[in-house]
Amino acid sequence: MVYLYFTADTPVLVLKQALWRCNHTRETLSSPQDRRKRTQHCCLAQRGHLTLKVKMPETAEAVSATLTTNRNCTIEITNVSGSYCLINPKVYMSSGFCQHPPQPTVRPTKTEVCSFTKDGNTATGAVGLLTYDLFHMQSRVCSDRMAIMFSVPFDHNLYKNRLSVGVVETSRACDKHLYDQLYDGKDLSNFARSETSGGGLEYQATYVDLRATMSSIGKAIVKMELYDKMGR
Repeated sequence: MVYLYFTADTPVLVLKQALWRCNHTRETLSSPQDRRKRTQHCCLAQRGHLTLKVKMPETAEAVSATLTTNRNCTIEITNVSGSYCLINPKVYMSSGFCQHPPQPTVRPTKTEVCSFTKDGNTATGAVGLLTYDLFHMQSRVCSDRMAIMFSVPFDHNLYKNRLSVGVVETSRACDKHLYDQLYDGKDLSNFARSETSGGGLEYQATYVDLRATMSSIGKAIVKMELYDKMGR
């Protein structure tokens, strides 16, 4: 069994099967008598659990630097909301594929990073859609779905990077239909869209606000923040 607990500065991975292991001798202490004896004679014995530090999430810039293609998109999501947790991520790719998958859960005050890149040896871009369900922690209900559409085209002479963010019903699937609506749909009631030059983009939903930016280069970075609606 493996589980996590959190200290003030870092999460700690706990291995259940490693209980009562001496950090000095690496000896497994199976009986209560052995545990008492080792604890008395080895100052380095750690009663309870063997703990391992877990590496914290990298920044979007650090993840982007690892991508080897010339057309990719790295998305950094920061959950500033105190009411909502992001769960159940879904991805639809019109072009390219997911390189670093989205985190299953983005808890309040946390920042997570994922990335998408073009197919190798092809004149294509990294274009797709990422959605998360908005889980309201007090009512324990998912009533809305957050959507991020990103487009990093192969030919920047003809096209610009494009970004859309919005909130739709949970009944809306993360698919080509929703992607098409966010990419060039005429009805902007559920999302905001822009061809990016590094400027900001904001969408105000009923209960949350989304704020995002996207760089204009081929190795694009998107930074998005989720806020509780002001005054609620």
